[in-house]
Amino acid sequence: MSELASSLSWAVTTAARRHGVVIDSVRLNAAITQAMVKNGVAAMDINSLCAALGLPKSQHLAKPDRAQLPMLGVVGERGWGVIVDQRPDGRWIFISEEGHALVSDSELGEGAYKLDFSALGNKPDQHGFERVFKEALAEYRPILLEVVIASVVMSVIALGASIFSMQVYDRVIPTHGVATLIVLAIGVSLAIIFELGMKFARSHIMDNVVSGLDAKLSQALFERLLSVRVDQLPGSVGSLAGQLRGYEQIRSFYTSQTLFTLVDLPLGLLFVLVIAFIASPWMAMVPTVFGLAAIGIGYLSNRKVVRLADKSAAASNLKTGLLVETVEGVETIKSGSGGWKFLSRWIDVSAESIRSDMAMRAIGDHAGYIAAMLQQLSYSTTVIVGSFLVINGQITMGALIACSILGGRILAPVAMIPGLMVQRAHTKATLAGLEKIYALQTDQGNERQLTPDTLRGEFRVEEVKFTYAGSLLNAMSIDQLSIKAGERVAILGPIGAGKSTILRLLSGLYRPQQGRILIDGLDMANINRLTLNQHIGYLQQDHRLFVGSLRENLLIGLPDPGDEVLRQVMERTGLLRLVSAHPKGLDLPIQEGGRGLSGGQRQLVAFTRLLLCRPDIFLLDEPTASMDEELERHCLGVLNEEISGGRTLVVVTHKPAFLPMVERVIVVVGNRIVLDGPRDAVLARLRGDTADAGNAVVS
Repeated sequence: MSELASSLSWAVTTAARRHGVVIDSVRLNAAITQAMVKNGVAAMDINSLCAALGLPKSQHLAKPDRAQLPMLGVVGERGWGVIVDQRPDGRWIFISEEGHALVSDSELGEGAYKLDFSALGNKPDQHGFERVFKEALAEYRPILLEVVIASVVMSVIALGASIFSMQVYDRVIPTHGVATLIVLAIGVSLAIIFELGMKFARSHIMDNVVSGLDAKLSQALFERLLSVRVDQLPGSVGSLAGQLRGYEQIRSFYTSQTLFTLVDLPLGLLFVLVIAFIASPWMAMVPTVFGLAAIGIGYLSNRKVVRLADKSAAASNLKTGLLVETVEGVETIKSGSGGWKFLSRWIDVSAESIRSDMAMRAIGDHAGYIAAMLQQLSYSTTVIVGSFLVINGQITMGALIACSILGGRILAPVAMIPGLMVQRAHTKATLAGLEKIYALQTDQGNERQLTPDTLRGEFRVEEVKFTYAGSLLNAMSIDQLSIKAGERVAILGPIGAGKSTILRLLSGLYRPQQGRILIDGLDMANINRLTLNQHIGYLQQDHRLFVGSLRENLLIGLPDPGDEVLRQVMERTGLLRLVSAHPKGLDLPIQEGGRGLSGGQRQLVAFTRLLLCRPDIFLLDEPTASMDEELERHCLGVLNEEISGGRTLVVVTHKPAFLPMVERVIVVVGNRIVLDGPRDAVLARLRGDTADAGNAVVS
């Protein structure tokens, strides 16, 4: 990244912080790169950057306005910076990566830019997916209006076929008017061709709307998923994936045939009036009565289908969850000869899904058959009623033919109502699933969150109780716990005692149901998640690698520091040996979950990424559990160097090798802290040596 682009990144980040907003550095740098590619470095378009970040267009002023501060500006070799105040002599206080400076209006050659960061601020969590969908759909309101107009025009053109038949039977055939027939044929042919063109145009427009909605909704859903607190996520990944995929059903229902049907239904009233005008009100009554009957059938069917759709959606999500679980654990299933058990579960879940789907299909089919029957009866009744009117001389034969055609046009969209009712039931069930996801609590609350520049790692836990979702038992209870900034603490305890839960609470990934956790005197619940990520390096026990290259896994969420920095860090941790031994180097392909790498290699990749983050606080959960002794000693030496500058370390471990580098030991048993004190005193108490255990505090 060029110096100008780097200064812009710094300026935007600083200005955003002054508005209480934290911008993801990776996303910001990508947006700047995108704007540079589009406009060139010398012609950096701030509005292109705003668009890439999802911000409104910037306000550009020839001179800074004190009422609009802080504003962005660019000054010669200093590059981009933030204008924060004005001195009495008229000069502006300009801060940049190089420090503070006083600049005049003339030095701000390009003027100043005001960015509106409110779109990236904390948004209330009360709105659900339905509102998100409606807001996205509202952006296409002008385009959808054009589609409606096109549908109306096509329906009016469709009247031409009826009028054409009426004129042929009433005027052409009785008078043998061949010339009139030719003129009418040319006119109706042109109308049909025009209608075909309108259909192609409407289809193209709707394709653009659908693709745009897909992009917006998929992004909104994924952003929402990423913002949900870790302790709020449901246990089944597959079921969650099935729920998220359901937005396609909602989009399809609202944007496909439904739109056209809802346009055609009101136009049916127009056709009824036309029938009453060219024939008789009695003729208009026939399609009206049968149309209302078809709507009634659809309404009665809907009540049954809604209940079945809920069961079908639940079964479908279970199938997806079971499939994902089976694929992820296929080695365990095969080695343990457990395939029959999973097959049995798959058969049961599939049977339930099939029963619900077949029941819904039967209801939909039966309603469709009845609607088709009503359509046929409507046509027959129209011909019968019209025949009596023709015999009595009240209408012409041409009017009868025209009315029979128009009657079919009226009932065509009505006949689709039963099928739409089934789709609506599926959509309703899917929407309920997505609303459950939107009901989950997120990392950010409704209040404006804090974005401190530094966090030293002074923790204070007060009267905390934490319970996992769906469980009635406390997973962790802590009356009081304090950790000083720069302190080195080890957490010991048996399996399942709650050691990892403590780390997740300290990292802010979990939020207690009772009590509070303070860091540097600030409630963690009020600190922006990105800010916590920038200062806290949390290395979980089961660190996951993702499909891609080794470089991509090392730099997830990090700006690319360059190959030289990567090489230096990998050399420190020992990962460079793995990279050098592979012909693709940093482009070494990583499979899902890190398959193909040993457990120790996966932990080494995770440890290397942790050092690339350069956090101020280290929260480590069994970071060397899968490493051999030599690699473990090497990594502990590197870690000791990394925290030697007074950084806070809290490590969960079963390895004695960690104990010499900590000052304090906390022992957790039964989801409670039972011992806490200086390392030697706690270890002596654990050995039963009471003479040296005087400073160990028993909780």
